[in-house]
Amino acid sequence: MTKSGFYIMPCYNFRPVDNTYTTPMAATIPRLEELLPQLLEFVRTLARQIEAGEIQDGDALGARIRDFYTAEQTAAIENVAPGWKEMAAYADGTTLHHVTQVLIALQLLPEYRQASRYLQALMEWSVLYHDLGKQVIAGQRDALHAFRSGTMAARTLPRLGFQTSAAYPTTLEPWSRLVLSASVATPDGKGSMQDNRALPEILQGIEQLFGAGTAAALIVQAALLHQSLNVVPEWPNPGSLTESQVPECIRPDLVPLLEGLMLADSDAWQLFEPDKKAKFRASTLAVFAAVRQVVAG
Repeated sequence: MTKSGFYIMPCYNFRPVDNTYTTPMAATIPRLEELLPQLLEFVRTLARQIEAGEIQDGDALGARIRDFYTAEQTAAIENVAPGWKEMAAYADGTTLHHVTQVLIALQLLPEYRQASRYLQALMEWSVLYHDLGKQVIAGQRDALHAFRSGTMAARTLPRLGFQTSAAYPTTLEPWSRLVLSASVATPDGKGSMQDNRALPEILQGIEQLFGAGTAAALIVQAALLHQSLNVVPEWPNPGSLTESQVPECIRPDLVPLLEGLMLADSDAWQLFEPDKKAKFRASTLAVFAAVRQVVAG
């Protein structure tokens, strides 16, 4: 038992749903392409068009994205990702466009294309949720949005059919309070950032909610930790883990998912700048090569 009162509990499976992938452990997870087929087809089409040179700049892409998000589409996504509508309203849709571009970048990512269908599904869910709690106000950087997004994913995934533990109903609220209170002042004193001292307990709580290594646990961990590594020197994350914290906070089975998410997140900013995209990809891969060494012990 930790100071927040979490106990490790056995896991059980919800009744399988039709739109699921079979995992290596014979469990099932929902398929984003079945729950949001129009969104997935939209980003796949745009990815093909970018790859073929039919869309060549951000303005043309932005126009397509704006046209796609009708009130009907937004409502459909809100049902699968509660908080989407609020996120989309910030800064004239800045984060909405970015998340859509990350979904596009994911389709073009070699690591995604070479992954198993199970890992592809995890990557899709992680991208959908990773910035769900982001609040862009007056151009300020939201250094707490990864923790916020992780809690939002944890609340929603079971409703969609993801596995939880028997402890989930009583553990979710204290765990969410722990995550949302884990903040400290930024070095410049002008805002707040994640308090990584709380991460071991937070991550243990995720495993108590869903079970170690389960699909939901990995998705929530990826969303929660995607701002916890410095992968692009030009855009450092204020809440980056120290080298000693990495093996405490990143399980080996999380590495491919977190790597895919952070590669796509970076690529999304440079969809039409191949040189910068290649440079940032190289730095991200180098960081994850080091992470693999550290977590392997």
